[in-house]
Amino acid sequence: MPEYRSFAVVVHQSIPEADEVARRIEVSARRRGVVVTTLSPDGPLPEHADVVVGVGGDGTLLQSVALAHPAGLPVIGVNLGTVGYLTDVEPDEIEAMVDALARGDVRELTRMTLTATLGDGRSFDAINEVVLEKVVSQRVVAMAVEINDHHFASYRADGLIVATPLGSTAYSLSAGGPVLDPGLDALILTPVAPHSLLSRSVVLAPDAVLRFTVTADRPVRINLDGHEAGVVGIGEHVIVERGRRPVRFLSQSGGLPFPQGVRRQFGIDHA
Repeated sequence: MPEYRSFAVVVHQSIPEADEVARRIEVSARRRGVVVTTLSPDGPLPEHADVVVGVGGDGTLLQSVALAHPAGLPVIGVNLGTVGYLTDVEPDEIEAMVDALARGDVRELTRMTLTATLGDGRSFDAINEVVLEKVVSQRVVAMAVEINDHHFASYRADGLIVATPLGSTAYSLSAGGPVLDPGLDALILTPVAPHSLLSRSVVLAPDAVLRFTVTADRPVRINLDGHEAGVVGIGEHVIVERGRRPVRFLSQSGGLPFPQGVRRQFGIDHA
């Protein structure tokens, strides 16, 4: 593994402890000759950075990924949130984290992403999910779904979700989707409040190409990881497929084993 000598530290703006943790990272890094730039989740990312450190919860880590992914940089997270499913480092492990990064003594874990391409040619990347949802609250949307150029189904629903395994514990789960080990490569198609008998999720091969065509005069909003990418109307389509480049996560320990990660995320250690 390469040595990481320039940290971009993304700090959660509303967690008081985050600033103190960021200062501890900076002090520890300087002792090892490592450059640290502290920034907000909006960036911008410094050109010299070779790793992004997210200080906060899973939301902060996803914001860090949004900054790092276009530049091809890896991400590591310090957990200050209540869940910390994605974050690998606890506050009392900062010295060990900085030392491991500076020496390159960390493991890299890659996780698949999604790309959504609109009919006008614009494309957007997502880490957790692409959501096609209704714009008008009182009206369901109608969409025809093709998988690998073959008609699969027509849905009338509040929306449709395409999630990665990493995103399987986010919106897709709340809509009834399965939990997948984030080390897998797959696409999860989950309807949101469907008005049909086809109400179950479908788990697809990672190379599946999904084409969604709006079939009724009801606009559909496209959201990627909670950020709006656009609105499409009747006859227009959106293509969702595996992203061009995976996300790179760094871990000191190789990552929390999947069963323990699920127990931790959902607070079932008592079960």
